[in-house]
This record gives sequence, C-alpha cells and structure tokens, in this order.
Amino acid sequence: MILGTIGTGSTGNSYYIKTNNGEILLLDAGLPIADIKKGINYEVDKVVGCLVTHNHLDHSLSADKISNFAPVWKPYESEHKRQHTHFGCFDVTCFDVPHSVECRAFLIRVDGLTILYATDFEYIPYNVTKQKINVALIEMNYQQKIMDKLDIDSHITHTVLGHASDKTTTEILVQNKAHLQNVILCHYSKSENLNREEALAELKTKLPKYINIQYAIPGEEITLGCPF
Repeated sequence: MILGTIGTGSTGNSYYIKTNNGEILLLDAGLPIADIKKGINYEVDKVVGCLVTHNHLDHSLSADKISNFAPVWKPYESEHKRQHTHFGCFDVTCFDVPHSVECRAFLIRVDGLTILYATDFEYIPYNVTKQKINVALIEMNYQQKIMDKLDIDSHITHTVLGHASDKTTTEILVQNKAHLQNVILCHYSKSENLNREEALAELKTKLPKYINIQYAIPGEEITLGCPF
C-alpha cells in the first residue's frame, strides 16, 4: 500500500492512499482537477472516495469536480455531518479539530493499518492513543521558537491559531509512538517559519529509530507498513 502526495502547503493540498488491490482514496482536493488526475496517473476509475477536511480552497478547490466520478465526504457541511463511513475497503471516522473554520481530522482503517490524517489544526482535542495509529499524515506547519520571536500581526495570528507547531505535532506523535510505523509531515510552512531539516532532526530524537519519518513531497510515493 502506498501514500502519495500530489500537493502540500498553502498552494494546495491533495494526497492519496492506494491499496494493493488498486483502490484509491483521495485526501483533500485543493488543487486543479487536472493536477489531481495527473497525480493519480489518471486512474480516476480506481478512486472510491475523497475526504475533505474543510472548505478553504487549498483543500477543497476541486471537490465538486471529483464528485463527478467518486463520492466526496465533507463532514463539516450539514448534509454530510456524520462521524463514520466507508469508501470501498476504507473504513473512515472523522473528528473535530480547531481551525479558523470548521475542520475535521480522519482516522482511516484499511488492510490492517490505522492511518491518521490531520492538517490545519491548532491541537488535537482528543486522546487517540487507543486507536493504535500506525501511520500519521500530519501537519507540522511552523517552529514555535521562530514564531515566538516575531511581532504579532494577522498572518502570525492565523498561523498560530489555525496550524500545528513543531512542539504540538511532536507531542501528538510521542503520545502515539507505540504502534507508529510511518510519519509523513505535511502542510509545512515556508523556510522563514520552519527550518525543515532542523525540525525533522529534532523530531527523530523523540521517536524510536525504527519509525520512518519524512516530509510529504509532491510527486513522491511512500510505501506504508512496517519498515523492518
């Protein structure tokens, strides 16, 4: 099973999980539909569903166009408000996370793995350790020590109140390290807010060495599962 990144960050977010039997689940739709189709090698007939975290365009831009060939779940909208659903072989649960608008994180169970997809959150208000998370596709947007040195303005307020710091993400991962196999860091900020190499090195000191930790890179795929 693989996890692929089509786009990540403020310019547009979209990822996918592809199972061994070929089923594809899209995670967010914040890029032009042509880019999303290209990102999954035009295998639109294999897409069994699309999860959308919230209505900001860098996550929802092409959701309606995807609905022309696959079901789309927007649990922040009244007609979609439920906590659990299925898409093909994917069993999906959502829960609220604090952002500037209504936003959801997802727990996805498939082929014996539990995958957490969490982005655009200030913190996770629930203890999810009992979910035995194996894979975390999770936001690490900025470094707290960099933000602490900046003057407060509307941009800083949006970043701090709506996104996850390195400290917040690290705490979540440490709490859930018992079953983790893969960590993919997404929706990272530009270099002025996040020194990616430094943040990654620091995170690796907090987690067991056998956990595969890396950034989501557009155009790259990651094989999920036990790395040893």
